[in-house]
Amino acid sequence: MYDYNSVVGNDMIIKSLKLAVKNNRINHAYIFDGPRGSGKRTLANTFAKTLNCERGGSSPCGECISCQTFESGNNPDIIYVRRSEGEREIKVDTVRNLINKNIEVKPYRYRYKVFIIEDADTMNPAAQNAFLKTLEEPPEYGVFLLLTENYNKLLVTVLSRCQHFKLQSIPAPLIRDYLSQKKGISQEKSLLASLYAQGSIGRAMELADNEEFNSLRTKVMDMTVALLEGDLIGMYELAASAEEYKDRVDTFLSIMYLLYRDCLVYSQTNKKELVIQSDKMDVIRRICNLLDTRRLIRGCELINEAAESIRRRGDFQLVIENLFFRLKEK
Repeated sequence: MYDYNSVVGNDMIIKSLKLAVKNNRINHAYIFDGPRGSGKRTLANTFAKTLNCERGGSSPCGECISCQTFESGNNPDIIYVRRSEGEREIKVDTVRNLINKNIEVKPYRYRYKVFIIEDADTMNPAAQNAFLKTLEEPPEYGVFLLLTENYNKLLVTVLSRCQHFKLQSIPAPLIRDYLSQKKGISQEKSLLASLYAQGSIGRAMELADNEEFNSLRTKVMDMTVALLEGDLIGMYELAASAEEYKDRVDTFLSIMYLLYRDCLVYSQTNKKELVIQSDKMDVIRRICNLLDTRRLIRGCELINEAAESIRRRGDFQLVIENLFFRLKEK
């Protein structure tokens, strides 16, 4: 169910949206920008649901016909605009058929006709220009909610006509508490998921009880041990085998980083209760016997540098080979 209680963090944005509804000061276009899993879809859907709620409050009631049809996906005045299946961008025909033609028809029943444009930053230039024609002179009932991961890909002329909300990464403690208190997930799983989620509540929920992720964590930790115990030939073989994790490189490097972090903490304190991944104490002790404090600290730095190189679109294989080689240096 979409409501503001399902949105974790970003309290100031929620407050601003509620105030706009309360004061009847609704803009025609909003941009909700943030990384995948930051909650922008939940936020946009909750706002859209609120706009046509029959009780007219600053939050959706969840009980009126409008709210109920919204939840069932049958509200005629809420229109989703998405990329066509298999396409990497939103093309001009999609904008013309789903937005420009639909906006000419007044709402069937409710006050607003709301268009939720998912991955709006993938609209190609022709699609954006077609959308701009509607955005320049929208009817009173038209509201557009644009969801983006990189709003800078939108034309300046589009940006200038939208109210922009930048969603921030969600702190790990907030994610942990949400998973454990509202989703009933164990404290241990909630903690791990919150740390690996990198500020994304959606990602945290995917990881919280995911056997594939647990398998990946074991494989990456075993690979790290093999790297440190093996020779240079083995190192290059491990780097080549890491290719299968190319599409999950953020998670791959996060697992390595948190492993080094736990080893560093344990090597300095010898206290298992301070270790986040206490279920992997055998691996942690093994690595602590191989590396001194200097190399553990250096390892954390090198893994962060590798993650930054990947974000700058560095070549995956070269980055991983360089990382593995430097992690082995004494």
